[in-house]
Amino acid sequence: MKRYSLLFNSLFSIAARFVGVGLNFLLRIVITRNLPLSEAGIIFLLMTFIPGVALFSRIGLEQLLVKEVASADQNDKAFHAAYLKNSYKIALIVSLIIMALWLLSTSLLQAYFFHEKIASTQLMWAGVSLFFFNLTIINTFYLKAIKRTISSVLMQNALPAASFLILIAIFWQDFNQDQGYITLYTISLVIAGCLSVWITAPHCNYSLATPANIPSLKVMLKKSLPLAPISFFSFMMLWADTLMVAFFLDTDQVALFSTAATISFVSLFFLGALDATIYPRLLNIAKHKPQHLKAFFWQATGLVIGIIFVVTALMAAFSSPILSAFGQEYLAAQWSLMILLLAQFLRASSLTFSFMFIIREKVSYLNVILVLALLLNLLSNTFLIPEYGMEGAAIATLIANGFLAVTVVLMFIFKRLSRFSDTTTKG
Repeated sequence: MKRYSLLFNSLFSIAARFVGVGLNFLLRIVITRNLPLSEAGIIFLLMTFIPGVALFSRIGLEQLLVKEVASADQNDKAFHAAYLKNSYKIALIVSLIIMALWLLSTSLLQAYFFHEKIASTQLMWAGVSLFFFNLTIINTFYLKAIKRTISSVLMQNALPAASFLILIAIFWQDFNQDQGYITLYTISLVIAGCLSVWITAPHCNYSLATPANIPSLKVMLKKSLPLAPISFFSFMMLWADTLMVAFFLDTDQVALFSTAATISFVSLFFLGALDATIYPRLLNIAKHKPQHLKAFFWQATGLVIGIIFVVTALMAAFSSPILSAFGQEYLAAQWSLMILLLAQFLRASSLTFSFMFIIREKVSYLNVILVLALLLNLLSNTFLIPEYGMEGAAIATLIANGFLAVTVVLMFIFKRLSRFSDTTTKG
C-alpha cells in the first residue's frame, strides 16, 4: 500500500484544490456577471496587487518555514511551535513597513495602474489586509510542512474566496454601490487571516517552551532572504503580464486578460496540490532516506507531468464554454487563454527539478534563472502588448515560461543535481 501513498495523497490534495478552484471560479463569475468590464478589471487588479505586495513582504519566510519544519523531527512539537511563532513576529514587523509604503504610493498606483478609476480611500484601506493575507499564507505553509495537506490546500485556496463570497451574500446591496466590492474584499482578507490562526491552533501547541535550537529572528531573516526570490519571481512570472496589461491598456482589457490567466492557472492549482504532497516528502527523504530519493524524484516528476498534461488538454478543449460562463464578452480572450495554457504546462513541467535546487542548496542558480526569465517576460511584454494587445501579453508568458523550463532542466543536468547519492553537496 505504501507504494501508492504518493498517488493517493496527491489525489486527495487535488480534490481539496478542486474545491478551492470551484469557489474562486464562482467568485469571479459573480463579479463578472454583476459588474461591467471596467469595474471587474479594478477588483481583479486589486486581487493581483494585494497577494503580490504581501508576497514581497514575506521575504521568503513561508519557504523557510516549510523547509525547516518539514525537515525537523515530526515529534519535535516545541520546535514546530517556536518556528511558527517567530514567523508570525517577522511577518508582523515587515508587513507594517510594507503597509506604510503602500499608503505612501497610493497616488502612484491610482494614476498608473487603476487610471483614476478607484477611490483613493478604498485603495488605502486595502493595504490593511496585507498582514492578514500573510497570516493565511504562513499558516498554509506550516500545515503543509506538518503534512496536513488537505487543510493546507483548503486554507490557501478556499478560505479567502469563501470569506469574500459570504460577505457578498450578506451585504449584496452594497456590493456594486460606490465600489463596495473593494471594502468587502479587504474585510474578507482580514477574516480569512484570523480564521487561519484559529484553524492552525489545534496543530500547534503555542504554550510549549522555546527549544534551545530555535534560531533568533535575525538568523531566520538571514536564512529566509535567499529563498525570497523563488517565490517573488515565480509570482511575477504569473502576474507581471496582468500588471503590464493594466499599465499599457485599460481596465476592460485587464478584466479579459485576468480572466483568461485565472482559467489557465487551473493547471497550477493542481500543481500546487502536487507541490503540497511532494515537496515535504522530498525534503524528508533527502535528509533521512537519501537512497530512496532517485526513485521518488522520477516517480513524482512523471506524476506531475502526466496530471498537468491531462488538465491542460481538457481546459483547452472546453475553453469556449468556460469563458462564456463569465459572460459572452469574455470570449474575446479565447486566443490568449489557449496560449497561456501551453505556457503554464511548460512551467509546470519543471516543478520537481526546481525542488532539487533547494534541496541541494543551489538556490542561487535557480534565482538567476528566475530573474532572467522575468526580465525576458517584462521585455517581451513591453514590445508585444502595444503591438498585439492582451494576446501579446500571453505570447510573452509563453516565451518566458519556455525559457524557464528548458533552462532549469539543462542546469539540473549541467550541475549534476541528478547525482542523488549525495544530497548534501553545497553550491
